[in-house]
Amino acid sequence: LILVVILLYLSLRGWPQTWLVLLSLPFAVAGSIWLLTLLDYNLSTAVWVGLIAVGGVAAQTGIVVVVYLDQAYQAALDQGRLRSPEDIDAAIVDGASKCLRPMLMTVATTVFGLMPLLWESGVGADLSARTAAPVVGGLWWCMFPTLLVLPAAYAIWRRWQFDRRPVGVA
Repeated sequence: LILVVILLYLSLRGWPQTWLVLLSLPFAVAGSIWLLTLLDYNLSTAVWVGLIAVGGVAAQTGIVVVVYLDQAYQAALDQGRLRSPEDIDAAIVDGASKCLRPMLMTVATTVFGLMPLLWESGVGADLSARTAAPVVGGLWWCMFPTLLVLPAAYAIWRRWQFDRRPVGVA
């Protein structure tokens, strides 16, 4: 986990962005546990592998959202459009709307690619289903909070920065 945090920090070049990406992980774990409970699966090595995998893919979706929000914010800043907190919100809405398709496609390809493993029968089916279940449940559940919570948390952070800027600086 420490290595993941360090790699995220080096990739995103900032602690706030790193913590925002990590904010999507509890949602993914909650969705994983929800589906594991629904399917009546106990914790096993296969389930732990699935939980690790869903953590990686949830971080990937969080990175997609944060990168698009950063790009929209930076573009608005470069164009001199950030004069009020409402301008910050407009830039974040722009970034969130642009990240919607890549984020949904990331989640959809993973979820729909792994869903057949949940209904598979035959040799190794119980193992593959227990590995796929946390990923399917976690990504399906974390998709909506990631699209709602990350932009809101990003807006809070950028508004806090805006309020702390020196007087006379745009």
